Amino acid sequence: MKYLFLALALSTVYFFPASTSAQGCSDAGICTAGAIHAEQNINLDTSTTNALSVSFTAGIGENGTRIFTPQVEGYFTLLKKYNFEVKVPFVFATGNAGSARGLGDPVITCSHILIKNKFSATIGTRIGTDNANANYNGIALPMPYQFSLGTTDIIAALNLIPGRHWSFTMGYQQPVVNYNRNNYLPDQIYPASPDQSSYFASRHLVRKGDILFKATGSFHRKKTSLTIGPLIIYHLGRDRITLANSERIELIGSEGLTLNLAASITHSFKNIKVELLAGTPFIVRDYRPDGLTRALVITGRLSRNLR
Repeated sequence: MKYLFLALALSTVYFFPASTSAQGCSDAGICTAGAIHAEQNINLDTSTTNALSVSFTAGIGENGTRIFTPQVEGYFTLLKKYNFEVKVPFVFATGNAGSARGLGDPVITCSHILIKNKFSATIGTRIGTDNANANYNGIALPMPYQFSLGTTDIIAALNLIPGRHWSFTMGYQQPVVNYNRNNYLPDQIYPASPDQSSYFASRHLVRKGDILFKATGSFHRKKTSLTIGPLIIYHLGRDRITLANSERIELIGSEGLTLNLAASITHSFKNIKVELLAGTPFIVRDYRPDGLTRALVITGRLSRNLR
């Protein structure tokens, strides 16, 4: 089992060269919320066990920004059909523009099993804890350094499990309350790709929603399982920012498709589960002002059943 973990970690580094850009698989919240998470999605019959988890995500963002996110997670079951999940992250970010840290945006979801082991629905929210205006030595930091997106979002998803080894998910995430007061503006907003000293413009960012499509295959051997499959995120429109002269503009290229290959390896002990997750981008949007760009993302998670 340990060799499987090592192989996935090494393959992740291989597939994430420093020049690669992608929307992080879990940063906006929808990719791993509730039953959308691959392991729960395949095993809805086992998700009725209450559990506590700790996870740690390490990522490299724009211009080499290093982002570390330890997170506490709780899973609770009510009436055997309602599974509640609470995730509380803490974010550390550092790079050539400075550094910032703070309480991230909690994600709270409820998943309802409509047909046992076959079909479930998830609804929830990502609650913004800050206005995304953290600064370093009085200078505004771009979104990759912010520990909050500066919005409160709704999350919804439907999950279909036609067989033991397959699942399909369709999800939706939409900002409903926006209080983003980020003040970062580079000297030049276009062209879309930032140089080594500037980031995507994000002053008073107004984000559009996302639709997610996910297909997952699952392979099991004793207490170890591997899940793998494509993860598609479609950004539903052009994001907007406000210039220093109060003019509002749409960011060309901020809409469109992101395609990732997502994978996880999980090993279960008596009351403990260990998991390693990774993702690889193939198609990305041209303009990504939300700070979710990642060249490398690896997440480790340790869970303990409470009963």
